[in-house]
Amino acid sequence: MITAKQEAFCQALLAGRSQSDAYRATYNTKAGSTAGGIAVSASKLVANPKITLRVAELRDAAAEAACWSRRQSEEVLKGIALSEAIKPSERIAAIRELNAMFGYKAPSDAPTVSVNVLQPITDESWL
Repeated sequence: MITAKQEAFCQALLAGRSQSDAYRATYNTKAGSTAGGIAVSASKLVANPKITLRVAELRDAAAEAACWSRRQSEEVLKGIALSEAIKPSERIAAIRELNAMFGYKAPSDAPTVSVNVLQPITDESWL
């Protein structure tokens, strides 16, 4: 088991804070604490196997939650697209959304290409 402060530190790391910022936010650092001292303390904390394991657990849970919502969205849209009980316009909208999710939508505007014609260099232009 980890302490409440260690859990808060792990949560701060997961939120994207640096080790030092997570340490400052979680532990009562004194106003005179040096950045180097905080960095060393934070580094020691991150090296703790219990902390490493907890951060990995939190990252896995966050990744699974994000994947689940995407999978769930795909299933719902697929169900709409394949259902004959739904209006054709709504089925088409579901297919468009699925295509956008998977990157199948072609860009609407083709890039404009401009070509500069090069003029030959003559002996007179050098003079």
